Amino acid sequence: MRAIGQSRPPGTNERTPGEDPADPKRWAAVKALFLDVVERPPSERSAALDERCAGDEALRHEVESLLASEAQASGFLEVPAQALISDPDSPPWRPRFGPGDHLGAYEILEFIAAGGMGEVYRARHTVLGRVVAIKTVGSGLSEPTARRRLIREAQHAATLAHANVCTIYEVGEADDQPFIVMEYIDGRQLRDVLRDTPPELPRTLRIGIQVAGALAHAHEHGIIHRDLKSSNVAIDSTGRAIVLDFGLAKRLPSDSGTRRDSTLTTHGMLAGTLSHMAPEVLLGAEADVRSDIWALGVLLYELATGELPFSGRTSYETSAAILADPPRPMGTQVPLALRLVIERCLAKNPDARYQRGSDVQAALDAIERRRSWPVVGSLIVSMRRRTLLIIAAAVIAAPVLLWVGERVSREFTRAVPTRVSTLALLPLANATGDPGSAYYAEGVTDALIAQLGAVTNVRIISWPSALRVASEATSPSEVARRLGANMIVEGTLRRASGRIAIDLRLVDPAGGRVLWSDRYDRDARDVLALQADVVRALALAIRLTIRPEAEDRLATVRAVRPDVYEEFLKGRYEWNQRTSQSLKQAAAHFTRAVELDPTYAPAHAALADSYNQLGTVLVGSGSPRQFRPLAEAEAIKALQLDPYSAEAHAALGYARHYQLQWSDAEREFRRAIELNPSYALVHVWYANLLMSRLRLDEALREVRAARELDPFSLIVNTNVAWILEFSGKHQESIDQLERTLALDSSYVQAHMRLADALVSTGRFDEAIAHARRVVDLTGRTPSSLGALGKTQARAGLRADARATLNEMLSRARTEYVPAWSIASVYAALGEVDSAVAWTERAYDEGSNVIAYLAVDPVARSLRGQPRFDRLLARVGLIGLK
Repeated sequence: MRAIGQSRPPGTNERTPGEDPADPKRWAAVKALFLDVVERPPSERSAALDERCAGDEALRHEVESLLASEAQASGFLEVPAQALISDPDSPPWRPRFGPGDHLGAYEILEFIAAGGMGEVYRARHTVLGRVVAIKTVGSGLSEPTARRRLIREAQHAATLAHANVCTIYEVGEADDQPFIVMEYIDGRQLRDVLRDTPPELPRTLRIGIQVAGALAHAHEHGIIHRDLKSSNVAIDSTGRAIVLDFGLAKRLPSDSGTRRDSTLTTHGMLAGTLSHMAPEVLLGAEADVRSDIWALGVLLYELATGELPFSGRTSYETSAAILADPPRPMGTQVPLALRLVIERCLAKNPDARYQRGSDVQAALDAIERRRSWPVVGSLIVSMRRRTLLIIAAAVIAAPVLLWVGERVSREFTRAVPTRVSTLALLPLANATGDPGSAYYAEGVTDALIAQLGAVTNVRIISWPSALRVASEATSPSEVARRLGANMIVEGTLRRASGRIAIDLRLVDPAGGRVLWSDRYDRDARDVLALQADVVRALALAIRLTIRPEAEDRLATVRAVRPDVYEEFLKGRYEWNQRTSQSLKQAAAHFTRAVELDPTYAPAHAALADSYNQLGTVLVGSGSPRQFRPLAEAEAIKALQLDPYSAEAHAALGYARHYQLQWSDAEREFRRAIELNPSYALVHVWYANLLMSRLRLDEALREVRAARELDPFSLIVNTNVAWILEFSGKHQESIDQLERTLALDSSYVQAHMRLADALVSTGRFDEAIAHARRVVDLTGRTPSSLGALGKTQARAGLRADARATLNEMLSRARTEYVPAWSIASVYAALGEVDSAVAWTERAYDEGSNVIAYLAVDPVARSLRGQPRFDRLLARVGLIGLK
């Protein structure tokens, strides 16, 4: 675009690229110049245009057209709303009609107010006796244009029938004079109410709900207002808010392709009021529902603070603030819930705002319901302004007042229990129409659960248990009973055309009644912000306390490339399968994510988890010497990017545990639990650390806390049994493992642990059967052969144990076989020297089993051997009891 002030090349009459008035960039420049010039006195405008346009006659013509439109529009389009309300300070005006004159069946009672293009009167129907307001056409505009505007406004508003929209009774004509008959409002403009003093929070919410409801009604009928502001809202004598003046309204295009109504504004005419204009409208885009939402946000901000969110010394400064600056900070007197609603309305990107007036109405209504229960608190606060005697009386009456408050609470907020202790967010249904995208809905569900656990103060059921129960239960009450939850959240996820939409429902477990619902929609790049929106909304809907340190994290959510997030979610999907092959695939996805975006901390933390698991004995896919340094490095990278990542602290704690850095590991686990008490796996890993240090009672408490969070998790339940076994509670361990296998009879770790527990009680045949089942399920992996050989030796089947051991020794020549798998068979056979030698090799390769030498029954049989005891001392386990 040619810069403002640059002249056209000599001899050129055609427009150059960028000079088309419909070009958004050109139009933005025209508006900027107009907004600067319109602030000047009329006598100075010509000189300013000479200087700023510098020979660009097209630019000058467009700005002069704007100035002419502004002068013409300043009357009819700006005054009608205030003219519907009696105003004793109205400027002098020579009205066309006087008291006693008639317009059709209406007798004029008094002139109210007027602008350059219209006049408004208070009148009475001579038959019905109804007092009304009548809008007529003034003399300042050509009759055909005024008639069209008047009729258009009536047609728009007459389609609306809502308690908070000014009612249109009829359109009439008398002596060739068109007029509109509408509701007469005995009240004040909201602008004047705000000028006196901003309303208190309950009234702010009530007005906001009513105005949002009026907009919602208009939007449902295909009409946008385009000039919502405090002077276009009246407050009648009962306190009802009424939206006025659809003079700038236009009809949205219908799905059937009906031609939209003309706005009767020429190109360049600013339809609306600058301080309330949405950024996209300032840049030349068509006004739509979302620009009304912006104006509603401005109105709510003004209601809450008594000021406008964007202002400047000139119109140019104001427009610049709207386009580029955040709204001015709201004081602490504005509750967080209301601030979040206002901020979402005032998002620069229209797609990031609420998408319907009904969405804002629902959000404000939810805030009002949640704040309505502490009536007693409000009464006592107001009483503090009175005498101490009254305060004392209020304190004495507190039990009665509390009872009344509870009754009020039940009437107005029956939606939510007084206290939500356990929340179950069920897996979001995949509504994309593509079964191959199920991983995305599952991953987002998992992420939401993790975030809710990290920022709120209630127990959040983990994803695996929520998934299992949701697939089996037949009613919300059954889901709640089996998960131990007293609140259920259901929802769906849609992904299409680069956007993500989540629909949520809060369900009463007792009766299955939907207590609250909302929809969240953002660009795919903003999926993390979308998740933050959902978390904030749920916290508000069920009155959860967001931890103070989490507020900033929710408010400063970064964008993430869609391809990065998809790789991350695919990795999480594979990680949740927890097989050797799926962990390798998970690591590949996470690696791709960090290659695409090295600054994305969750991918680094998840990659650390994958490396940690790939280096364990049970998975047995690689040496811990190879994988554990990689896990530590990725966890540290994640923490450098996000020191508040519970997952990264947990992954680092896991690595440090098996590096035998006991204090460092415990510190990391504790920090992870502090950051997210609902993260079940970190409780498991911390319990394993405590068990390895023979702090068995603490370990049981911690692992049972994990089970409360994830009651149907195979991993969690198996670890509960493992700690029970090492605590000497053999039958409890067996019972726990049998319940676990009832959930999934093919779960390898449960069979392996059950074989050990059965050996401890002398049930050798059953133990060998479970050990053989492990071998079959895993395809004879080295670790499964180690478990079988150990069980055979402990059962007295020495020849069978020797044959299994020889197979492992043979395979160790060509592939990785965990050293402890061989050491455990030697130890069970009583071949101490070989057992100790292979245990030392397990130490050299960094095997996680070394951490459990003080507690594992097979390892404990080596106690008293000098080399073994020296090894215990070296790893810091000597002297533990």
